[in-house]
Amino acid sequence: MTTITIPKKIAQSGDLILIPKKEYDRLLKLGQRLLWEERDTDEAIEIFGREKKAGKLKSANNFSSILKAARRHE
Repeated sequence: MTTITIPKKIAQSGDLILIPKKEYDRLLKLGQRLLWEERDTDEAIEIFGREKKAGKLKSANNFSSILKAARRHE
């Protein structure tokens, strides 16, 4: 049986969890993807704000008017 000694300094600093490296790598990738999505969303919101302020966005009263406008531009 393998024995692991955990230093008191590490054990007393909070909760300690042991997981397989594969699982750790998967969770790390998931966290990175979520950060990327958050940054991407923040950037999209900034672009929307700039374009709205510049008057580049068109508005519609309902979905059917959006479809009609899209058909005219085909």
